[in-house]
Amino acid sequence: MLSLKHLQDTKLSSLALLDTAYIIVLLPLMLILKIPMLLFSFMVLLLLFFKKTPADKYLILFVFLMGVLALYLSLYGLFSFRGLSRLKLFLELLVYVLIIVVSMQRLTREINFYLLLSPMLFLALSLFFFHSILMLSYVIVEIFFLLWLLLAQRMDGDMIESFRAGMVMFMYSLPWVVVLFIFFPRISFDHADYGFKGENIQRMGHDGTMFLDSKALLVPSDRIVMEVGFDKEIPSSDKLYFRGSMLYVDKKDHWEPLPSYIKRENRTDDPIEGETVDYKVTLYPTQKHWIYLLDMPVRAVNDSEMDRDLISTVEKPIKSPLHYAARSALSPTLHDNLDQVTLDASTHFDPTRNPRTYQEAQKIKKRFEDPEKRASALVKFFQKQSLTYSLKPKALDINNTADSFLFDQRLGYCVHFASSFVTMARMSGIPSRIVTGYRADKANSLKNYLPVKERDAHAWAELYLDGHWVRFETTSTASSIDVESAQLLGTNTREKNKTFMESANLYLMYVKYQVETWILYYSHIRQLQLIQYAKDNPRFVLLFVLSLLALVLITFSITVYFRRPRCTHKILCIIEPLVKKLKKEGYIREKNETMHQYFLRYMKDHPDNSALKEVDRYYEAISYGGDTSAAALKQLKRVVKKSVSP
Repeated sequence: MLSLKHLQDTKLSSLALLDTAYIIVLLPLMLILKIPMLLFSFMVLLLLFFKKTPADKYLILFVFLMGVLALYLSLYGLFSFRGLSRLKLFLELLVYVLIIVVSMQRLTREINFYLLLSPMLFLALSLFFFHSILMLSYVIVEIFFLLWLLLAQRMDGDMIESFRAGMVMFMYSLPWVVVLFIFFPRISFDHADYGFKGENIQRMGHDGTMFLDSKALLVPSDRIVMEVGFDKEIPSSDKLYFRGSMLYVDKKDHWEPLPSYIKRENRTDDPIEGETVDYKVTLYPTQKHWIYLLDMPVRAVNDSEMDRDLISTVEKPIKSPLHYAARSALSPTLHDNLDQVTLDASTHFDPTRNPRTYQEAQKIKKRFEDPEKRASALVKFFQKQSLTYSLKPKALDINNTADSFLFDQRLGYCVHFASSFVTMARMSGIPSRIVTGYRADKANSLKNYLPVKERDAHAWAELYLDGHWVRFETTSTASSIDVESAQLLGTNTREKNKTFMESANLYLMYVKYQVETWILYYSHIRQLQLIQYAKDNPRFVLLFVLSLLALVLITFSITVYFRRPRCTHKILCIIEPLVKKLKKEGYIREKNETMHQYFLRYMKDHPDNSALKEVDRYYEAISYGGDTSAAALKQLKRVVKKSVSP
């Protein structure tokens, strides 16, 4: 309150209060405005600053035309019905139109219902553009400021009193908001698109194609692709393979999945063995159909399909954050009864390509009859080739990529290792295929929170051995990693030790994830989980009740603080109820006006108010007559009480 003392004598007009409200709600929306609309807004601000009289119709018409021009330039190229079918573009158009109309209305210097309603519309629209914790915090601040300004308008611009009243109302409502937030029944709008198309924002997502040439998708960035929250401890790094797409068809310069027109037999209902883990995923927009599940998923997640290779997809491309819960068995193997189509696809290769690889594969095939021993021989062969892991390999000969990688360049990253390994495995008679997805690192996790980044994109091989598909980490056959790649991936010894900034950033992401999980995306499922957890844990119920009581105590204390008398002198405290009563009647004490003069001004209009005359008399006697006895103060209290009573 000390910092607000300078507002003691500040009285803002209704227009100034309204302008303040607009500044508060428009601040976040400024981040989405295009330059033409920003210039238009700046022009309107200048007009409001320099022109102190209501604008005439010609000026308003000029502002309208400039606003339309700014709108046109801002949405140039997007301004089509097809473009407007995207929700955010449509909402952006609404924001622009609102700004133009509000500008025209504001220049008239007359407050109407439309101007009073528009700040709430701007606040609501901003929620469609921002979903972060920062925005959530700012919305709370916005609501408080709007409440404060509304009360200030009702209190004739008294900023201090309206602030105190706003804080009291805010604190009174806080415990109720918390309780309603936790227990009020929820309706899920997670998949609602309101008839609009999604946005084009994209995190890296596998599209079922793995290129080996310059088109190879390699994004060693720290941008988050998905965030995973495990119900229990996070598995070790060698088990953090998130399955994406399955590739069978070698197209020389790239690999593809089986064509969609090829129908395969459904997977048998064999249970997937292994220790199971439950986890929840927030997958950011990829514009693709694939969703990522930990090897090996035991069942499809809601609203998705899982094929016989345990690849999961959703019907529509993912254009907004997708949240799903999953369960997986931590197993590197998958039992499968191969159908003929899968067998043909996973054993196909062109014997005329990669002759040197084929020659070495045949040697292994002849030497080892057991497929498992052949697979081990393949691993040893790769290890002996002195292959180097490099994120910037030289271009391969696209006509025989395996030969070029294994015998000439000997440089590459996961796609080159997986492609060559699968090619050679097929040549040695082992059905094999490529899996693309993500391999996360537990070292980058915190508690049960695991962020998966674009740099975690990965490809590995699966070989069919003894009735099971077995995962092979083909990049582990590299004998070295070049310095530049080690620095990019942070795998050298120095960078394995997290810096303070990296650790702090991880903690921030963890806090953000927890807040998003339990506040921003607090769903009906979360609500049921919380209630079930409370049923199973009486101690949690006790802690919850105690926390709620603590919150009530804190809010009550803050309320008492803001409701305490503002006066700094004992006599002023006694007469404060009377001053408030007079203020409500429109008699506000002016600057440099003594209390006696103030009372006289009121009594001039109300000569029959005998109670106020008594107050004035006792006040003068105590303040200036030196009679500060308890009896005099008691009399002053009595007459003040009498004067404020109806």
